[in-house]
Amino acid sequence: MADALRILHVAHGWPPGDLGGTELYAASLAAAQARAGAVVTAWTPAGLSRRPLRFRETFDRAEADGSFGAACAAARPDVVHVHHLTGASMGIPAVARAQGARVVVTLHDAWLACARGQLVDRTGARCAGPDDARCARCLAPALWAPLPAAVADRLPLRRDLVAARRAALARLVATVDLFLSPSRHLPARLGLPATWLPLPLLRPIPAAPASPPGPVRFLFLGSLLPTKGPAIALEAFARLPAGAATLRIVGPSPPYDGRTTYADGVRARAAEVPGVSLLGGCPPDAVPALFADADVLLFPSTWEENSPLVLREAAAAGLRVVASDLPGVTEVLGPARGSRVEPGDAAAWRAALAAEVRRGRARDAVLASDDIDTHAGRLAEVYASLLSRRDDPRAAL
Repeated sequence: MADALRILHVAHGWPPGDLGGTELYAASLAAAQARAGAVVTAWTPAGLSRRPLRFRETFDRAEADGSFGAACAAARPDVVHVHHLTGASMGIPAVARAQGARVVVTLHDAWLACARGQLVDRTGARCAGPDDARCARCLAPALWAPLPAAVADRLPLRRDLVAARRAALARLVATVDLFLSPSRHLPARLGLPATWLPLPLLRPIPAAPASPPGPVRFLFLGSLLPTKGPAIALEAFARLPAGAATLRIVGPSPPYDGRTTYADGVRARAAEVPGVSLLGGCPPDAVPALFADADVLLFPSTWEENSPLVLREAAAAGLRVVASDLPGVTEVLGPARGSRVEPGDAAAWRAALAAEVRRGRARDAVLASDDIDTHAGRLAEVYASLLSRRDDPRAAL
């Protein structure tokens, strides 16, 4: 009998800790691979020191390379599958290759090319793309930390640190066997070579029951962050006729640029608007119940979303969707499904919600996606193809 495939996953969190979309995917994939007979382990930077990192340490961190190297030596993986390197180091793929493993990286967001992760600058505007001078201006507070932003913005641009991060990315690209992307647009945006592999449903999502009579039920499900746009949806809802609809806002309130000012503002405004209920974060197994009690998912993101899991799940439940007109949205839903709105356009969002109110309570057709076990099977074929290659993973180092 052949030896079981050994897989080591790398993410910036792992249950029972952080449960963002990347971590949910990584943990669900690991569980599916274990069910299929693989020997699966995981490494995260969670056990490393918690002191604030200087900018260089956010991409070049010897402590992370050493900790991962020890875990890799213990696990002896055939494949190291990297999901994110936040809090870790771009040197991890080279460490994995030096120990003879093949390295696969899934692009979950823009972090490899954009230190802020979302190709959005400090003003909230979408960025044209990485550029040493542009990045040095945008990242000045981090590059000159611990100096205050007002001081850092008056100092010379630190192009040297931006160039060092770009060089670290080039070294990472040279040591990765395969990049995977759940969307087609992100690799093109980042200038990285990648194979398209759509995300699956991470758990069964039953079709939502038929809607009973009553006001249209809107749902926002996501973090209360500026780039997720809950304030846009909230203000659009506030201008609907009284009693025409309800809005449920569900999601955690993480800091953004070190502050919770935005989330605090959303909560305060929600308390003023009749028909709005605001919940905190919810466990993943509670999501189907949220869909069953909603008619329309609102997705007002202002950054270039990659392949949002919440859209895939809402469509699997049969919810209607009003979403920002972004490539990642179209790739998940298709060109004909849902209502598309210019990101951040308050008037357009008001009009879109009013149109949904006129439509009343109704469902869309259920949109099918692969389940996680089918997806894990597809990945097993990808891994097998890499492992069948004759070159030594260590030869490129």
